[in-house]
Amino acid sequence: MTETAEGGKRMVILRAAEKVFAQDGYHGTTMRRIAAEADVKLSLVVYHYTSKLALFVAIFEHRQYVNEQRLAQLRAIPDLSAPDAVEQIVHAFVDPVLVLHFEPEDAWFAKLVLREAGDPSNQDRPVLKVLFDPMAREFIEAFREALPGKPDGFYQWAYLFSVGALTQSASEDRVRNLTDKAYLEQKHDLLRSYVTAALRYG
Repeated sequence: MTETAEGGKRMVILRAAEKVFAQDGYHGTTMRRIAAEADVKLSLVVYHYTSKLALFVAIFEHRQYVNEQRLAQLRAIPDLSAPDAVEQIVHAFVDPVLVLHFEPEDAWFAKLVLREAGDPSNQDRPVLKVLFDPMAREFIEAFREALPGKPDGFYQWAYLFSVGALTQSASEDRVRNLTDKAYLEQKHDLLRSYVTAALRYG
């Protein structure tokens, strides 16, 4: 197998795993199920990714460019004390993630983040602590500078509540259960304004 073909197979497995983990969760997923989704032999999955945890972490490492884009936008804000700084921070926080929602294949990763963020066992895996928490600390400090004078604990909880709103937006299934329309054209603007208002007036 050539290096190009091998890289292609790795990506096929990675994309299949992203979908299966998003659907079934970490504990409900098996390497055999991923192999079936990728239409490859189980031995090939194990050859490229030696364990389920290694494959799971590899998905988030591959998608780390999303968090890098969020940080790049945050760091590009010229003045965190400006009147519209909160709006700029919120754009940096949500926009690179919302881009994923437009592509069906990319949307599986957004749904996987929703799964992982809500899984009580996530602290047993080196995903949130290693790949998300360093970014979280930068956003928390930006909130602190843009919104000075809030009580102790506000900035950390405000970040986590914002994560909840953002990750929940990855799936329209609940909205479709509640109404006959998904209102997708309104979702992104509503999310930004909701998070901004919660930060300003929370």
